[in-house]
Amino acid sequence: MKIIVVSDNHGKECLDLILELNNSANMFIHCGDSEQEPTFLKKYISVRGNNDFYNYDIEKVIQVMNHKILIVHGHHYVYANQREELVNKAKKEGCDIVFFGHTHVFEDRIINGVRIINPGSLNYNRDGSKPCYAEIEFIEKDIRVRKVYL
Repeated sequence: MKIIVVSDNHGKECLDLILELNNSANMFIHCGDSEQEPTFLKKYISVRGNNDFYNYDIEKVIQVMNHKILIVHGHHYVYANQREELVNKAKKEGCDIVFFGHTHVFEDRIINGVRIINPGSLNYNRDGSKPCYAEIEFIEKDIRVRKVYL
């Protein structure tokens, strides 16, 4: 199972290109701040970011194989480089993985048993790296996360 996770394109028209480049992926997820109408994201499972004004859900929970995944933008949970609120929300929802955006910095780590993954930004990474997204493969009990530069 391969999932492509993106975030924070802020109107940059690259979402169709990502679909084309990853046509073997099983699922596409957008963690918010697309600043685009839902018709542009119909192939993505999407949530609303702090710069989105269209009718997206604030959060979603999905099941992938034996994992329950919380999808949020993150602006309600991530501040001052703290992740505890995000991890607590995931645990409250029974999730062992979180996909989030907002920070514009790629991240993949485990905190208190919850794997948190931020795909970085498709428009402007605040760590100075090139625009990127995440490719996540679920292979039996293994989860492989790869940072992909656009």
